[in-house]
Amino acid sequence: MKAYLTGSMPLRMFGFSLFYLAQGIPIGLVAIALPAWLAAQGVQAAQIATIAAITGLPWGLKLISGPFMDRFSFAPMGRRRPWVMAAQAGLTVAMFSLTAIDDPAQHIWQIIVMCTVINTFAAVQDVAVDGMAIDVLPEDERGRANAFMAFGQVVGFSAFGALNGYLLVAHGLAVTAIVSGSALALVFAFATAARERHNERVLPWTAGEATEREQPPSASFFGIFKDLLRALLLPMSLVLVGVEVLARASAGIAISISPTLAVQELGFSSEQYAYWIGIMGGASAFVGILFGPLIDRFGAVRLLQVGLVFGGVTAAGFASVQWMWGELWVVLGALILSNLSSQLVFVATIAMFMGVCWEKVAATQFAVYMSLSNLSRSVGAGAFAFIAADVSYAQAIYLIAVLLVGAAVLLALFDPVQHQKAIRGLAA
Repeated sequence: MKAYLTGSMPLRMFGFSLFYLAQGIPIGLVAIALPAWLAAQGVQAAQIATIAAITGLPWGLKLISGPFMDRFSFAPMGRRRPWVMAAQAGLTVAMFSLTAIDDPAQHIWQIIVMCTVINTFAAVQDVAVDGMAIDVLPEDERGRANAFMAFGQVVGFSAFGALNGYLLVAHGLAVTAIVSGSALALVFAFATAARERHNERVLPWTAGEATEREQPPSASFFGIFKDLLRALLLPMSLVLVGVEVLARASAGIAISISPTLAVQELGFSSEQYAYWIGIMGGASAFVGILFGPLIDRFGAVRLLQVGLVFGGVTAAGFASVQWMWGELWVVLGALILSNLSSQLVFVATIAMFMGVCWEKVAATQFAVYMSLSNLSRSVGAGAFAFIAADVSYAQAIYLIAVLLVGAAVLLALFDPVQHQKAIRGLAA
Protein backbone atom coordinates (compact mmCIF):
# COMPACT_ATOMS: atom_id res chain seq x y z
CA MET A 1 0.00 0.00 0.00
CA LYS A 2 1.34 3.43 -0.94
CA ALA A 3 1.89 5.60 2.15
CA TYR A 4 0.23 8.71 0.71
CA LEU A 5 -3.50 9.42 0.66
CA THR A 6 -3.88 10.43 -2.97
CA GLY A 7 -2.32 7.14 -4.07
CA SER A 8 -4.61 4.66 -2.31
CA MET A 9 -8.39 4.58 -1.91
CA PRO A 10 -8.31 2.02 0.96
CA LEU A 11 -5.79 4.22 2.80
CA ARG A 12 -8.08 7.23 2.36
CA MET A 13 -11.11 5.37 3.73
CA PHE A 14 -9.13 3.95 6.65
CA GLY A 15 -7.36 7.23 7.39
CA PHE A 16 -10.40 9.47 7.51
CA SER A 17 -12.32 6.90 9.56
CA LEU A 18 -9.41 6.83 12.01
CA PHE A 19 -9.23 10.62 12.24
CA TYR A 20 -12.94 10.81 13.02
CA LEU A 21 -12.63 7.99 15.55
CA ALA A 22 -10.01 10.17 17.26
CA GLN A 23 -12.60 12.97 17.48
CA GLY A 24 -15.03 10.55 19.11
CA ILE A 25 -12.61 9.52 21.88
CA PRO A 26 -12.72 12.84 23.79
CA ILE A 27 -16.49 13.03 23.25
CA GLY A 28 -16.83 9.60 24.88
CA LEU A 29 -14.85 10.78 27.89
CA VAL A 30 -15.82 14.44 28.31
CA ALA A 31 -19.49 14.29 27.29
CA ILE A 32 -20.50 10.75 28.33
CA ALA A 33 -18.35 8.91 30.86
CA LEU A 34 -16.85 11.73 32.96
CA PRO A 35 -20.11 13.56 33.85
CA ALA A 36 -21.79 10.34 34.99
CA TRP A 37 -18.74 9.37 37.07
CA LEU A 38 -18.54 12.81 38.69
CA ALA A 39 -22.24 12.62 39.52
CA ALA A 40 -21.59 9.31 41.30
CA GLN A 41 -18.81 11.07 43.24
CA GLY A 42 -21.37 13.54 44.62
CA VAL A 43 -20.78 16.44 42.22
CA GLN A 44 -23.95 18.54 41.95
CA ALA A 45 -26.01 18.86 38.77
CA ALA A 46 -25.25 22.60 38.51
CA GLN A 47 -21.51 21.89 38.46
CA ILE A 48 -21.90 19.16 35.84
CA ALA A 49 -24.00 21.55 33.72
CA THR A 50 -21.20 24.13 34.02
CA ILE A 51 -18.67 21.54 32.85
CA ALA A 52 -20.83 20.68 29.85
CA ALA A 53 -21.50 24.33 28.95
CA ILE A 54 -17.87 25.49 29.06
CA THR A 55 -16.10 22.43 27.67
CA GLY A 56 -18.49 22.29 24.71
CA LEU A 57 -17.72 25.84 23.56
CA PRO A 58 -14.75 24.95 21.30
CA TRP A 59 -17.02 22.86 19.04
CA GLY A 60 -19.16 25.92 18.36
CA LEU A 61 -16.12 28.09 17.53
CA LYS A 62 -14.50 25.84 14.94
CA LEU A 63 -14.69 28.42 12.17
CA ILE A 64 -12.10 30.59 13.95
CA SER A 65 -9.31 28.13 13.06
CA GLY A 66 -10.36 27.82 9.40
CA PRO A 67 -8.85 31.12 8.18
CA PHE A 68 -5.50 30.28 9.77
CA MET A 69 -5.44 26.92 7.95
CA ASP A 70 -6.31 28.57 4.64
CA ARG A 71 -3.74 31.32 5.19
CA PHE A 72 -0.76 29.38 6.58
CA SER A 73 0.65 26.01 5.61
CA PHE A 74 3.97 24.20 5.33
CA ALA A 75 3.59 23.06 1.73
CA PRO A 76 6.49 20.55 1.69
CA MET A 77 4.52 18.42 4.21
CA GLY A 78 1.15 18.98 2.57
CA ARG A 79 -1.45 21.72 2.76
CA ARG A 80 -3.51 20.32 5.67
CA ARG A 81 -1.42 17.52 7.16
CA PRO A 82 0.81 19.75 9.35
CA TRP A 83 -2.36 21.15 10.96
CA VAL A 84 -3.77 17.65 11.45
CA MET A 85 -0.52 16.50 13.06
CA ALA A 86 -0.26 19.54 15.33
CA ALA A 87 -3.88 19.27 16.49
CA GLN A 88 -3.60 15.51 17.02
CA ALA A 89 -0.38 15.94 19.01
CA GLY A 90 -1.99 18.63 21.16
CA LEU A 91 -5.05 16.44 21.70
CA THR A 92 -2.87 13.53 22.81
CA VAL A 93 -0.79 15.60 25.24
CA ALA A 94 -3.90 17.28 26.67
CA MET A 95 -5.50 13.90 27.29
CA PHE A 96 -2.41 12.63 29.11
CA SER A 97 -2.36 15.81 31.22
CA LEU A 98 -5.53 14.64 33.00
CA THR A 99 -3.31 12.22 34.92
CA ALA A 100 -2.03 15.19 36.95
CA ILE A 101 -5.43 15.86 38.56
CA ASP A 102 -5.76 14.33 42.03
CA ASP A 103 -9.25 13.89 43.49
CA PRO A 104 -11.15 15.23 40.42
CA ALA A 105 -14.41 15.75 42.33
CA GLN A 106 -12.62 18.37 44.47
CA HIS A 107 -10.93 20.09 41.52
CA ILE A 108 -13.79 20.80 39.15
CA TRP A 109 -12.20 23.87 37.60
CA GLN A 110 -9.06 21.94 36.76
CA ILE A 111 -11.31 19.41 35.01
CA ILE A 112 -13.09 22.23 33.15
CA VAL A 113 -9.85 23.85 31.98
CA MET A 114 -8.21 20.63 30.80
CA CYS A 115 -11.35 19.27 29.13
CA THR A 116 -11.82 22.60 27.34
CA VAL A 117 -8.24 22.36 26.06
CA ILE A 118 -8.93 18.76 24.95
CA ASN A 119 -12.04 19.81 23.03
CA THR A 120 -10.20 22.77 21.51
CA PHE A 121 -7.59 20.51 19.95
CA ALA A 122 -10.31 18.05 18.89
CA ALA A 123 -12.27 20.83 17.17
CA VAL A 124 -9.15 22.12 15.38
CA GLN A 125 -8.36 18.58 14.27
CA ASP A 126 -11.91 18.29 12.92
CA VAL A 127 -11.54 21.43 10.78
CA ALA A 128 -8.11 20.32 9.52
CA VAL A 129 -9.32 16.81 8.64
CA ASP A 130 -12.36 18.18 6.81
CA GLY A 131 -10.11 20.51 4.82
CA MET A 132 -7.80 17.62 3.99
CA ALA A 133 -10.77 15.51 2.88
CA ILE A 134 -11.91 18.22 0.49
CA ASP A 135 -8.37 18.46 -0.91
CA VAL A 136 -7.58 14.77 -1.43
CA LEU A 137 -10.90 12.94 -1.92
CA PRO A 138 -12.06 12.52 -5.52
CA GLU A 139 -15.64 13.68 -5.99
CA ASP A 140 -16.88 10.15 -6.66
CA GLU A 141 -15.53 8.96 -3.26
CA ARG A 142 -16.94 11.65 -1.00
CA GLY A 143 -20.20 9.88 -0.20
CA ARG A 144 -18.38 6.68 0.74
CA ALA A 145 -15.76 8.55 2.75
CA ASN A 146 -18.35 10.60 4.66
CA ALA A 147 -20.19 7.41 5.60
CA PHE A 148 -16.97 5.91 6.99
CA MET A 149 -16.11 9.17 8.79
CA ALA A 150 -19.52 9.31 10.47
CA PHE A 151 -19.18 5.66 11.44
CA GLY A 152 -15.70 6.25 12.85
CA GLN A 153 -16.88 9.06 15.10
CA VAL A 154 -19.84 7.03 16.41
CA VAL A 155 -17.56 4.07 17.13
CA GLY A 156 -15.15 6.42 18.89
CA PHE A 157 -17.57 8.00 21.33
CA SER A 158 -19.67 4.85 21.79
CA ALA A 159 -16.76 2.48 22.45
CA PHE A 160 -14.71 4.90 24.53
CA GLY A 161 -17.78 6.17 26.35
CA ALA A 162 -18.41 2.63 27.57
CA LEU A 163 -14.72 1.79 28.11
CA ASN A 164 -13.98 5.02 29.96
CA GLY A 165 -17.09 4.55 32.07
CA TYR A 166 -15.70 1.22 33.27
CA LEU A 167 -12.13 2.48 33.70
CA LEU A 168 -13.17 5.51 35.75
CA VAL A 169 -15.02 3.33 38.25
CA ALA A 170 -12.44 0.54 38.37
CA HIS A 171 -9.16 2.47 38.14
CA GLY A 172 -9.79 6.23 38.31
CA LEU A 173 -9.08 9.19 36.04
CA ALA A 174 -5.33 8.68 35.64
CA VAL A 175 -5.59 5.19 34.11
CA THR A 176 -8.54 6.29 31.97
CA ALA A 177 -6.53 9.22 30.60
CA ILE A 178 -3.55 6.96 29.84
CA VAL A 179 -5.70 4.50 27.87
CA SER A 180 -7.47 7.23 25.88
CA GLY A 181 -4.23 9.13 25.36
CA SER A 182 -2.48 6.00 24.08
CA ALA A 183 -5.24 5.47 21.50
CA LEU A 184 -4.89 9.09 20.37
CA ALA A 185 -1.11 8.65 20.13
CA LEU A 186 -1.64 5.79 17.66
CA VAL A 187 -3.72 8.10 15.48
CA PHE A 188 -0.94 10.71 15.65
CA ALA A 189 1.52 8.03 14.49
CA PHE A 190 -0.70 7.34 11.47
CA ALA A 191 -0.93 11.06 10.64
CA THR A 192 2.85 11.24 10.79
CA ALA A 193 3.39 8.25 8.51
CA ALA A 194 0.70 8.90 5.87
CA ARG A 195 1.47 11.84 3.59
CA GLU A 196 -1.10 13.66 1.51
CA ARG A 197 0.73 13.34 -1.81
CA HIS A 198 3.73 11.59 -3.33
CA ASN A 199 7.17 13.15 -2.73
CA GLU A 200 6.01 15.31 0.19
CA ARG A 201 8.05 15.27 3.39
CA VAL A 202 7.16 12.96 6.25
CA LEU A 203 8.68 15.38 8.79
CA PRO A 204 10.06 18.93 8.39
CA TRP A 205 13.68 17.75 8.32
CA THR A 206 13.25 14.78 5.95
CA ALA A 207 13.56 14.81 2.17
CA GLY A 208 10.63 15.87 0.00
CA GLU A 209 9.12 18.79 -1.85
CA ALA A 210 5.87 20.71 -2.11
CA THR A 211 3.22 19.77 -4.68
CA GLU A 212 2.28 22.57 -7.04
CA ARG A 213 -1.26 23.87 -6.40
CA GLU A 214 -3.77 25.19 -8.91
CA GLN A 215 -5.19 27.43 -6.17
CA PRO A 216 -2.45 28.93 -3.98
CA PRO A 217 -3.53 30.24 -0.55
CA SER A 218 -4.57 33.88 -0.20
CA ALA A 219 -1.84 36.29 0.79
CA SER A 220 -3.80 37.90 3.64
CA PHE A 221 -6.72 37.33 6.01
CA PHE A 222 -8.61 40.06 4.17
CA GLY A 223 -8.17 38.08 0.95
CA ILE A 224 -9.45 34.92 2.67
CA PHE A 225 -12.60 36.59 3.97
CA LYS A 226 -13.19 38.27 0.62
CA ASP A 227 -12.88 34.93 -1.20
CA LEU A 228 -14.99 33.23 1.47
CA LEU A 229 -17.80 35.73 1.04
CA ARG A 230 -17.72 35.32 -2.74
CA ALA A 231 -17.97 31.53 -2.39
CA LEU A 232 -20.70 31.57 0.26
CA LEU A 233 -22.92 33.94 -1.75
CA LEU A 234 -22.95 31.83 -4.91
CA PRO A 235 -26.58 30.93 -5.74
CA MET A 236 -26.21 27.18 -5.31
CA SER A 237 -24.39 27.67 -2.01
CA LEU A 238 -27.34 29.70 -0.74
CA VAL A 239 -29.79 27.04 -1.93
CA LEU A 240 -27.91 24.33 -0.05
CA VAL A 241 -27.74 26.48 3.10
CA GLY A 242 -31.51 26.94 2.88
CA VAL A 243 -32.00 23.19 2.60
CA GLU A 244 -29.81 22.58 5.64
CA VAL A 245 -31.56 25.28 7.69
CA LEU A 246 -34.95 23.59 7.13
CA ALA A 247 -33.63 20.08 7.75
CA ARG A 248 -31.68 20.99 10.90
CA ALA A 249 -34.54 23.10 12.27
CA SER A 250 -36.67 19.94 12.09
CA ALA A 251 -33.96 18.13 14.05
CA GLY A 252 -34.11 20.87 16.69
CA ILE A 253 -37.84 20.23 17.11
CA ALA A 254 -37.22 16.47 17.27
CA ILE A 255 -34.65 16.70 20.08
CA SER A 256 -37.01 19.06 21.95
CA ILE A 257 -40.01 16.72 22.00
CA SER A 258 -38.41 13.26 21.97
CA PRO A 259 -37.50 12.97 25.69
CA THR A 260 -40.85 14.18 26.99
CA LEU A 261 -42.80 12.22 24.38
CA ALA A 262 -40.98 9.02 25.31
CA VAL A 263 -41.00 9.42 29.10
CA GLN A 264 -44.14 11.42 29.86
CA GLU A 265 -46.45 10.32 27.06
CA LEU A 266 -45.32 6.80 26.06
CA GLY A 267 -44.24 5.57 29.49
CA PHE A 268 -40.56 4.76 28.82
CA SER A 269 -38.11 5.14 31.68
CA SER A 270 -35.16 7.50 31.22
CA GLU A 271 -32.83 4.46 31.13
CA GLN A 272 -34.92 2.79 28.42
CA TYR A 273 -34.99 5.99 26.40
CA ALA A 274 -31.19 6.42 26.58
CA TYR A 275 -30.69 2.74 25.76
CA TRP A 276 -32.83 2.76 22.62
CA ILE A 277 -31.48 6.09 21.38
CA GLY A 278 -27.93 4.78 21.76
CA ILE A 279 -28.66 1.45 20.11
CA MET A 280 -30.47 3.02 17.16
CA GLY A 281 -27.83 5.70 16.72
CA GLY A 282 -24.99 3.18 16.59
CA ALA A 283 -26.89 0.81 14.30
CA SER A 284 -27.85 3.58 11.88
CA ALA A 285 -24.21 4.72 11.67
CA PHE A 286 -23.19 1.17 10.82
CA VAL A 287 -25.88 0.89 8.12
CA GLY A 288 -24.85 4.36 6.94
CA ILE A 289 -21.64 2.85 5.56
CA LEU A 290 -23.82 1.30 2.87
CA PHE A 291 -25.19 4.71 1.89
CA GLY A 292 -21.75 5.96 0.83
CA PRO A 293 -21.38 3.89 -2.35
CA LEU A 294 -24.99 4.72 -3.29
CA ILE A 295 -24.25 8.43 -2.99
CA ASP A 296 -21.11 8.05 -5.12
CA ARG A 297 -23.05 6.12 -7.76
CA PHE A 298 -26.36 8.01 -7.95
CA GLY A 299 -25.25 11.44 -6.73
CA ALA A 300 -25.57 13.25 -3.41
CA VAL A 301 -28.43 15.46 -4.63
CA ARG A 302 -30.68 12.54 -5.51
CA LEU A 303 -29.92 10.60 -2.32
CA LEU A 304 -30.39 13.70 -0.17
CA GLN A 305 -33.83 14.23 -1.70
CA VAL A 306 -34.69 10.59 -1.03
CA GLY A 307 -33.57 10.93 2.60
CA LEU A 308 -35.53 14.15 3.17
CA VAL A 309 -38.74 12.83 1.62
CA PHE A 310 -38.39 9.48 3.41
CA GLY A 311 -37.91 11.26 6.72
CA GLY A 312 -40.91 13.50 6.08
CA VAL A 313 -43.14 10.57 5.15
CA THR A 314 -41.99 8.63 8.23
CA ALA A 315 -42.80 11.57 10.51
CA ALA A 316 -46.19 12.18 8.93
CA GLY A 317 -47.00 8.47 9.07
CA PHE A 318 -46.12 8.22 12.75
CA ALA A 319 -48.14 11.34 13.60
CA SER A 320 -51.18 9.97 11.75
CA VAL A 321 -51.38 6.76 13.84
CA GLN A 322 -51.39 8.37 17.27
CA TRP A 323 -53.85 5.77 18.59
CA MET A 324 -51.14 3.11 18.04
CA TRP A 325 -48.35 4.89 19.95
CA GLY A 326 -48.87 2.48 22.82
CA GLU A 327 -47.52 -0.36 20.65
CA LEU A 328 -43.78 -0.81 21.11
CA TRP A 329 -43.26 -2.05 17.56
CA VAL A 330 -44.83 1.12 16.14
CA VAL A 331 -42.57 3.39 18.19
CA LEU A 332 -39.40 1.40 17.50
CA GLY A 333 -40.30 1.09 13.82
CA ALA A 334 -40.67 4.86 13.51
CA LEU A 335 -37.39 5.34 15.43
CA ILE A 336 -35.55 2.95 13.11
CA LEU A 337 -36.88 4.58 9.94
CA SER A 338 -36.24 8.12 11.19
CA ASN A 339 -32.66 7.21 12.21
CA LEU A 340 -31.96 5.68 8.81
CA SER A 341 -33.33 8.72 6.98
CA SER A 342 -31.37 11.06 9.28
CA GLN A 343 -28.14 9.16 8.63
CA LEU A 344 -28.71 9.28 4.87
CA VAL A 345 -29.44 13.02 5.04
CA PHE A 346 -26.33 13.58 7.18
CA VAL A 347 -23.94 11.68 4.91
CA ALA A 348 -25.36 13.14 1.69
CA THR A 349 -25.38 16.69 3.07
CA ILE A 350 -21.73 16.52 4.14
CA ALA A 351 -20.80 15.20 0.67
CA MET A 352 -22.68 18.09 -0.94
CA PHE A 353 -21.08 20.72 1.28
CA MET A 354 -17.66 19.33 0.39
CA GLY A 355 -18.63 19.52 -3.28
CA VAL A 356 -19.59 23.20 -3.17
CA CYS A 357 -16.43 24.35 -1.36
CA TRP A 358 -13.82 26.38 -3.21
CA GLU A 359 -10.43 24.76 -2.63
CA LYS A 360 -8.79 28.12 -1.98
CA VAL A 361 -10.81 28.67 1.23
CA ALA A 362 -12.12 25.14 1.77
CA ALA A 363 -11.33 24.79 5.49
CA THR A 364 -13.00 28.09 6.39
CA GLN A 365 -15.96 27.60 4.05
CA PHE A 366 -16.71 24.08 5.29
CA ALA A 367 -16.39 25.20 8.92
CA VAL A 368 -18.92 27.96 8.25
CA TYR A 369 -21.36 25.45 6.78
CA MET A 370 -20.98 23.17 9.81
CA SER A 371 -21.43 26.07 12.22
CA LEU A 372 -24.57 27.18 10.37
CA SER A 373 -25.83 23.61 10.58
CA ASN A 374 -25.42 23.51 14.37
CA LEU A 375 -26.91 26.99 14.70
CA SER A 376 -29.96 26.00 12.64
CA ARG A 377 -30.72 23.13 14.98
CA SER A 378 -30.50 25.44 17.98
CA VAL A 379 -32.71 28.03 16.26
CA GLY A 380 -35.25 25.33 15.43
CA ALA A 381 -35.38 24.20 19.04
CA GLY A 382 -35.54 27.78 20.32
CA ALA A 383 -38.30 28.81 17.93
CA PHE A 384 -40.33 25.72 18.80
CA ALA A 385 -40.11 26.63 22.49
CA PHE A 386 -42.42 29.59 21.82
CA ILE A 387 -45.21 27.37 20.47
CA ALA A 388 -44.53 24.09 22.31
CA ALA A 389 -47.26 24.69 24.90
CA ASP A 390 -49.87 25.31 22.19
CA VAL A 391 -49.32 22.28 19.94
CA SER A 392 -49.79 18.58 20.52
CA TYR A 393 -47.06 15.99 19.97
CA ALA A 394 -48.73 14.90 16.74
CA GLN A 395 -48.87 18.48 15.44
CA ALA A 396 -45.18 18.96 16.27
CA ILE A 397 -44.28 15.80 14.35
CA TYR A 398 -46.37 17.00 11.39
CA LEU A 399 -44.33 20.23 11.50
CA ILE A 400 -41.14 18.16 11.31
CA ALA A 401 -42.55 16.42 8.23
CA VAL A 402 -43.40 19.75 6.57
CA LEU A 403 -39.89 21.12 7.14
CA LEU A 404 -38.24 17.98 5.71
CA VAL A 405 -40.43 17.88 2.61
CA GLY A 406 -39.94 21.65 2.19
CA ALA A 407 -36.18 21.09 2.24
CA ALA A 408 -36.56 18.43 -0.49
CA VAL A 409 -38.58 20.84 -2.64
CA LEU A 410 -35.98 23.59 -2.23
CA LEU A 411 -33.22 21.13 -3.13
CA ALA A 412 -34.81 20.72 -6.57
CA LEU A 413 -33.34 24.16 -7.40
CA PHE A 414 -29.78 22.95 -6.85
CA ASP A 415 -27.72 22.65 -10.05
CA PRO A 416 -24.22 21.21 -9.46
CA VAL A 417 -23.09 21.95 -13.04
CA GLN A 418 -23.97 25.62 -12.68
CA HIS A 419 -22.15 25.76 -9.35
CA GLN A 420 -18.94 24.30 -10.77
CA LYS A 421 -19.04 26.88 -13.56
CA ALA A 422 -19.39 29.58 -10.93
CA ILE A 423 -16.42 28.17 -8.97
CA ARG A 424 -14.30 28.20 -12.13
CA GLY A 425 -15.37 31.79 -12.64
CA LEU A 426 -14.13 32.70 -9.15
CA ALA A 427 -10.82 30.95 -9.77
CA ALA A 428 -10.37 32.80 -13.05
